[in-house]
Amino acid sequence: MDMKRVKENDGTKQWKSIMSTDRISELPDAVALHILSFLPTIFVVRMSMVSKRWRHMWTLIHVLDFYDRRDLEYLRKPNNNRDRNKFFKLVTNCLKNPFQGTTITKFKLHVDFYGGHNRIDRWLRFPLQKGVKELDISVSPTTSIYSTLSHDLLCLTTLTALKLGGLHLKIDSPPTFLVSLPSLLVLEFVNVVTYDQTLNNLLLGCPCLEKLKLNCFGLQQPQVVSSSLKSLEFFQLGAVQTVKVEAKNLHSFVYYGYSGSCNINLTGCALIRNLKFTKAWLLTDHWFEQLVPQLSHLESLTLHDCYGVYVKITNQQLKEIYIKDSGWRFDLLEAIINTPNLVSFRYNGGSSLHKISINAPGLASFRYASKSISLISMNATNLLNVDIVLRGGLEKKTFDNKWYNSLIVFLSELNGTKKMTIFSGYEKAIIIPNELRATCPPPLPDVKHLMS
Repeated sequence: MDMKRVKENDGTKQWKSIMSTDRISELPDAVALHILSFLPTIFVVRMSMVSKRWRHMWTLIHVLDFYDRRDLEYLRKPNNNRDRNKFFKLVTNCLKNPFQGTTITKFKLHVDFYGGHNRIDRWLRFPLQKGVKELDISVSPTTSIYSTLSHDLLCLTTLTALKLGGLHLKIDSPPTFLVSLPSLLVLEFVNVVTYDQTLNNLLLGCPCLEKLKLNCFGLQQPQVVSSSLKSLEFFQLGAVQTVKVEAKNLHSFVYYGYSGSCNINLTGCALIRNLKFTKAWLLTDHWFEQLVPQLSHLESLTLHDCYGVYVKITNQQLKEIYIKDSGWRFDLLEAIINTPNLVSFRYNGGSSLHKISINAPGLASFRYASKSISLISMNATNLLNVDIVLRGGLEKKTFDNKWYNSLIVFLSELNGTKKMTIFSGYEKAIIIPNELRATCPPPLPDVKHLMS
């Protein structure tokens, strides 16, 4: 409802309400349909009751989006299936519409699985009939029973993106059919049960695949072989022992490990530019130390909560390193960095990292955030910007000569920088006592801009 200021007979101005103009109905059909494509399908269907013009508009949209937890407020009522059945009826009735003359580009269905494979199979006939380009199916199991994906969907040649969640996928060996997804660019599995041979058969049928995300149970020794793949995210679930990747055009590899050690073979991926490991048991293994120098195109390396006491990073082209310790069983004690073209180094952690040695003549940015002060050795003649953040319970620390001597040595290694910012939640941590100032040379005589 719009409001408008009008003059009364006595000359005073008063606010009066006027009926708001239905601006949406004035839009051209193409524009209105584009706007509706961003809404959940249940809302678009309800809008058909607004006016005659909107009555059949929902049958012309190009995107169908069903999500039970969002669409029905009381889906989770205990011992009450009424609202769940309402959702089932909504989806069934919508998919009965032939959508004649309408191209469905994206079909999304997120639903909890309470049994009843036939209902899911009937719904999934629709994207097969309409030749959709993007398919997003998540059938979350409410028990240990997973819904099985129909193999027909793996022969939908129009697909460019396939996202699956909470499903069981198995292709027999030898396969009884051939996967045919010639247009597929994006493939994502989340909480999917599948197997090594199934993954092999699947990738053989995806000759143009560029992005792959694997968050699966059932894999043990998966092999990812693809000449077109550019990005791979792998989540270690279950008893994965080794991961072998042969993807000559791979640019980004991201690994999330949670359940123990895993041998990762990336020797067939010489073009990797971005490498990230999270909660990986890798810093105690020599393969990581040997892997990094072999990646001649590597530009960015991230280590997040990785197990190990020592890490050595040597690479000629590496430009960015980020090491993060959020306190999750992380015990890195020493880091040795030998990267002549490194531009940015960031460390964000607790108190475990005791020693950092950096040989990076091209280093421009250095950021250090920790609860303690590490012993640092720096060869960085072009350092432009340094950020130091000391945080986390500093008011409980004992600030003795050992602390301040460590601080002086730490700062003196960074003296060549043009600009430095020091932040501490407890100012006593960074104010050097007068008696030490009288005996120790100033650690930052050449710094032109110092902020704290």
